[in-house]
Amino acid sequence: MTHLSLLIESDRVILVQLTPSASGFAVSKVETIGSKTNIYQNILDKGDPKQLTDHSKIIAEKLSAYSEIDISVCLNLTGIKSVMAKLNRHLSEEEFEEECQREAEIFLIESDEYEIEAVKLADEPNAPFEKYQLFFVPKRFLTRLQMLLLPSGKNIAMVELSHIAVQSLYEAKSQLAILELAKDYLAISKLTNGVPTMFHHWTLEAETDIAYFATNELKALGGKSPVSVFGSLTNESILRFIQEATGLAVQIASLPSGLIIQNEWVKELPLILPLIGCAMKAAEVAE
Repeated sequence: MTHLSLLIESDRVILVQLTPSASGFAVSKVETIGSKTNIYQNILDKGDPKQLTDHSKIIAEKLSAYSEIDISVCLNLTGIKSVMAKLNRHLSEEEFEEECQREAEIFLIESDEYEIEAVKLADEPNAPFEKYQLFFVPKRFLTRLQMLLLPSGKNIAMVELSHIAVQSLYEAKSQLAILELAKDYLAISKLTNGVPTMFHHWTLEAETDIAYFATNELKALGGKSPVSVFGSLTNESILRFIQEATGLAVQIASLPSGLIIQNEWVKELPLILPLIGCAMKAAEVAE
């Protein structure tokens, strides 16, 4: 079964189609729909009616070429808030949701305006609590995302966040730091055997700050874990600067084994990797 996934960036929408292959999945299609407006600011956040209508028509026309009904959507961390929370062990599903909501009420001014996604961090068996990274997604983003895709007739089967989608691709790595370099934010996490042990996320005022902040955070992280980098601002000069400043092995995030991509799309990996992770998660859920 093929799987279709969309990534919403501030200045474009990117589509990836995954097709089953002998080794797992192959990236069979990559398409980009450019935008002259800031999609997060003017459509998902402010809900500009004209921009919403215009973009929904363009996206519907592009998606009409695909037979898939279900589609997964990947949002980046623009406008997303997050906090680490320690929650009691052995909570029922209802109790867990109540605890997450309580954390949201402490952390946010208008907590009822956000959906919560909880990501479990590495366990400490002797501790009385379990650690989770809680991500707060504005409900207006999700409502307008539904409106944006409504004319296409596609069903949104899953909405995932870029950094979480990329984390899911590296379960076999013993130690790995993941660095996301985006237009207006920086995110960093560390994985041990595929399980996140920490996550930090900052909004940046200027793109020129990103290499400096990334270097400082990797130094503060300590250790010698290799660093995989993705995101719209990833380029060779930034990678070289970070590697020289930290002494770490820094490289563009790569596909895990079992995934195939044509050479013409390899250079797009820093941007489309979250899409691939999102589509893979959707494929697992669909099985």
